[in-house]
Amino acid sequence: MKKVLIFSNGEQIGDGILKLPIVYQLKDRFPNYEIHWMTDTIYTEYNKRLKKFTSNYIDKIWEKAKLNPFFWKKISNVYNLNNEEFDIIIDTQKAVPRTIALKRLKTKIFISSAANWFFSNLKPKELRKERKFYIKSIIEMLDLVSEFENKKEFLIDTPQSLKENLKKLFDPSKKYIGIAPGSHEARKIWPINKYLEVAKFYEKKGYTIVFFLGPEEQNLRKRIVDMIDNFLFPEEEVENHSGIEVVMASTNYLDIAITNDSGTGQMLSTNMCPLLKICGPTSAVKFLNDQFTNINFIASQSFGGDDIDLITSDAVINEIDKILNN
Repeated sequence: MKKVLIFSNGEQIGDGILKLPIVYQLKDRFPNYEIHWMTDTIYTEYNKRLKKFTSNYIDKIWEKAKLNPFFWKKISNVYNLNNEEFDIIIDTQKAVPRTIALKRLKTKIFISSAANWFFSNLKPKELRKERKFYIKSIIEMLDLVSEFENKKEFLIDTPQSLKENLKKLFDPSKKYIGIAPGSHEARKIWPINKYLEVAKFYEKKGYTIVFFLGPEEQNLRKRIVDMIDNFLFPEEEVENHSGIEVVMASTNYLDIAITNDSGTGQMLSTNMCPLLKICGPTSAVKFLNDQFTNINFIASQSFGGDDIDLITSDAVINEIDKILNN
């Protein structure tokens, strides 16, 4: 069988989610190929916490191959790659030493935008100097050797077993708003009292409030339970699945979710429900993917500065109402 290799320098959770539309295209683009995914020095979540969302689309993962650019050494000390041969290799990263190392693999077609496409067998007809969002750049490379005509809106492929578990928690006759109030960086955290004001407002309108708390936010649980009557903590209810899987799959059942610019915010960026990101000193727009049509932003800059506290709960409620009405 023919083989196509996608090469990256690894995927952490946010990056991995952003690239999921690309992963889901591969079988359609290359229907008669084995799909191989390789990282150089960093791991990929496609082989770990996102594996259940990608295993139907990637046939083999070569993780942390540690490729060597020097011809007198083995291509990899981790894998026996000297006799491996691919029909197509697509280099999605731009570090020239890694590209040179990757070129040592046997292939009929090599595609890379590194060094302004110097190493690539094929290149776009027009080489533009402006910097593209890297997801668009990868799609541009894929388009050189394949076609993708499926224009359906991108949706996360949720494992069926997880769907069945969550169906027991979420009542289709009820309305749900998801809230992820945490972040690793304090300056990115919208105050919990404002989140709870928003939660209380929508609880009175008949919504159940679904909270996603990371390890650093567990101290908020009592405060939430004391103030909110109709609440749900799905990560506590579902067994045999990781928290990341539960967060991502829960978006199948939410009417909307609100979050800081955070890792959990990336997990909620599945396109299954509208998402409102509350942004302070950094802009989450940098994570915006054209194929995720349901991501919305409210930024402190619109209120006069970088301090996320400038954003009022009324402003967030107004934004949520606009999204829900649309």
